[in-house]
Amino acid sequence: MSPAPVHIGVPSNIIEDYYRFSQRETIGPAQIETGAIRAFATLEGLVDGILASTETTHVVVCHGNPEQGLLIPFMPGSPHNATGPMAEALADLAKKVAQGQPPLVIDPKLVDAAAKMGVDPAAALRLIGKFALLHSPFGPSRTLHFRACNFGQNNTMLAGYKLLFHAVMVTAPTCRMFYLRIPPGRPGAGSPSIPQLAGQQPTTPRTRRRMFGPAPDGTAGPLLVDVHDIDGHGRVETLRALLDHPGQGPRWAELLTGRWTNHTAPNFVLPVLWRDTESSFHCPLEVGYRERLTFA
Repeated sequence: MSPAPVHIGVPSNIIEDYYRFSQRETIGPAQIETGAIRAFATLEGLVDGILASTETTHVVVCHGNPEQGLLIPFMPGSPHNATGPMAEALADLAKKVAQGQPPLVIDPKLVDAAAKMGVDPAAALRLIGKFALLHSPFGPSRTLHFRACNFGQNNTMLAGYKLLFHAVMVTAPTCRMFYLRIPPGRPGAGSPSIPQLAGQQPTTPRTRRRMFGPAPDGTAGPLLVDVHDIDGHGRVETLRALLDHPGQGPRWAELLTGRWTNHTAPNFVLPVLWRDTESSFHCPLEVGYRERLTFA
């Protein structure tokens, strides 16, 4: 299997660094290799990126929620970014085009879809035509791994995107998802040890604390990570990461994500999944991470 391209709809050096240096994506009980990193700014841009690829598996990183789906403008000039409620309607139109029944620009269903996207019918037909190429009976069977907050909570909407992209399977998280920059530093002089700190409550509210390790093979000492939930929605920050030997940071990246190729700096990036009802968070190689991914 060829490495899966990663389509990123969220401008972020952190996300790009993760896929550049880890090149792994957890999809359930296993991981897949990831490859080229491609940016997109609209739903049309995402389709263009997929159509330009020969690979059959794709990772899509974007803002999202279970009510509105992927939060990205439909196309240049579209004022609306709630693409989820339109997924099934666009899929139906794309299927007809793929079957050789293109709608006229005065077709009521096309006019309605265009109005809901905030574009003219000709532009809507252009987008539908691109999705129709995905619906070609002679095209490859594709799998899409959506990485968007809470996206997998709405099974009906997830199934709508599966129809829209004519995929054999789609996956998504059922909770919030973040990519955290982890900058390991040593504990201050005279401070408690990392295991002692792990047994204490964080001193800041809305902070989740975890201690990892030490590594079973002895290659890295214990790592303490405090993550602060800024707004209860899309913003979190790494308050601190403590490691007696910060140079072991890349080893911890390998242990927590499966691979990390940048050994020139102690910093690494860690994807995490968490539910608001929990006091902890979950990393890619943990059962808790895999349990928070769903598929359709």
